Amino acid sequence: MLLNIVDIEVAFAPKIQTIAQAVEQLGLSKIDGKMFERFYGLKQFPHDDDQPLAALIAPALSGIVDRHPDLVGRLKLCVHCHTIPTISPFNDSPLAGLVNHFFGPTTECASYTMSHCATGLVALEQTATLLEEGESAIVLIAEKAFHQWVQLIPATTIMGEAACAVLITRTGRQLNVLQTTTTRDGRFSINSGHRQEHDPTLFQQCYFDFVQHHITTSLTKSGMDMSAIKYLVPHNVNRSSWKEIGKNMMFPADLVFLDNVPRYGHCFGADPFINLMRLIAEGRLAEGDKVMLISVGLGATASSAVIECHLQHWKP
Repeated sequence: MLLNIVDIEVAFAPKIQTIAQAVEQLGLSKIDGKMFERFYGLKQFPHDDDQPLAALIAPALSGIVDRHPDLVGRLKLCVHCHTIPTISPFNDSPLAGLVNHFFGPTTECASYTMSHCATGLVALEQTATLLEEGESAIVLIAEKAFHQWVQLIPATTIMGEAACAVLITRTGRQLNVLQTTTTRDGRFSINSGHRQEHDPTLFQQCYFDFVQHHITTSLTKSGMDMSAIKYLVPHNVNRSSWKEIGKNMMFPADLVFLDNVPRYGHCFGADPFINLMRLIAEGRLAEGDKVMLISVGLGATASSAVIECHLQHWKP
């Protein structure tokens, strides 16, 4: 076991944007809207233009500290994972004030980025290596879709807004992370916006092979095959791409958990944890079940975590 997930708290933007409203705001055509809804399976998104990032994050941290008041003055580290490299002016980070408010001034703050929507999964093992026995940290994934270039990945998905606080330790028996795997393809690491620098369709052409290779690598590294995995718990980019991956890899029809795609859209790096929480809440995981969380970030990074569930000890 690499680390243990003790608790997860998820908070969403308080307003819901329909697919029709998103299409209008993003300046897309009605045909685009039908494609996103009928083919990609997107229907609505948590989205509030008036809510600042700090207000999105606060309920997620509050939920953790309410259930674990002993963390006040003792939490070692809070790592904020985000896709956009700079989310606030350098001297005005919302995270430092929130962490000080909820946990006190001794908790260190940091930001992880550059793996984009895969950063939250990449950060799990990296953050755990900074902990001694008995210490705790929070991996926080939170982001606002504050501009149309952030809210839309053309011909792929539309973003929702969520904050997810993941409380981790090196020991314990709740959600045990057995293995993490990260793979990268550096051909897509530069994105200046100048189309002439690279073929913008190249990543789409390589995407399925890239993700499928990553899943195979993750299973091999974990010493298991897909029959040991109860659910593949992915990012919510769209339904069609995951169905294609499932078909290519001959997965059972119900292996890939896609129920949240129409409910939330793609909430950046928080998706796998949002989906895991729904599986737990609906009683779809039994003691000892293993799941694979997986997300892909532009750049390109794929990251996954194989988790063994011990839900008799899970008491959020």
